[in-house]
Amino acid sequence: MKNKQEIDIFNYTDYRTFLEDFYTHKKEQNHHFSYRSFGQKTGVAPSVLKDVITGRRNLTLSIMERYAAAMKLNKRESRYFEILVRFGNSKNNNEKNEAFIDMIRMRGKSGIKFLGIEHYDFFSKWYHSAIREMVTLPDFKEDPEWIAKTLNPPITPAQAKKALDLLLSIGILTRDDKGTLIQKDAIISSEYEMASSALRNFHSQMISLAGEAIENTPRQKREISSLTLGMSERFYERLKERIRIFKEEILNMIVEDKGDSDTIYQVNFQLFPLLSKSKNKDKKET
Repeated sequence: MKNKQEIDIFNYTDYRTFLEDFYTHKKEQNHHFSYRSFGQKTGVAPSVLKDVITGRRNLTLSIMERYAAAMKLNKRESRYFEILVRFGNSKNNNEKNEAFIDMIRMRGKSGIKFLGIEHYDFFSKWYHSAIREMVTLPDFKEDPEWIAKTLNPPITPAQAKKALDLLLSIGILTRDDKGTLIQKDAIISSEYEMASSALRNFHSQMISLAGEAIENTPRQKREISSLTLGMSERFYERLKERIRIFKEEILNMIVEDKGDSDTIYQVNFQLFPLLSKSKNKDKKET
């Protein structure tokens, strides 16, 4: 049986998943717990919680406050719960990005620098992010020729020089008191689901490089695996949430790694349908 500490609201980015896990956890602790008993405690119709969990209705801020009180959330947890509701109910990408940034800050990761559309050019080439990480290597050389041949696959010295100039001009890289190239921010990330053709192109390039790595990188130097799964739309949303959380865990692990970087790795996450929309529609109709 789960203990109380395992239900931590700060481990969630989807308020529906949080509420579902909360309900399941309470039911495991006390088989008398039900939608009806929770509804009596909150003064909200019992059907509301079930409808919110299943996605039939959104959670309003006023009902969220009643739920937070009934769940005995403290002030910080209640504030985070409110952000989850804003995030889940966002009507456009700007609202979702603002809520996502607030969410990250509440979870103690305010050190992340979020790149917006003004950093469009950063995502135009796969090697821009690689060169940004290369400056942390002990043997890094600010030499376009060295950078070009060290990258895998290699690029031209002219491309390396142009990349360095770009990273400096948009503030991704800067120089310390000795004039040495350093990262402006320890951790950077695109805004949540940022709509950008450059970002789509960046992901496409990285996926292509992963395919090439199957052939040109020794097995012991790579980890490539895949899963083909049948799933509901509800599970799909939960899986997306788990991927987001796992990505944050990796970033935290990197921050906590006090050793010098030895090399640069790319970690990809892909989740995409293998059936056309028409096939999915037919399946539902059947």
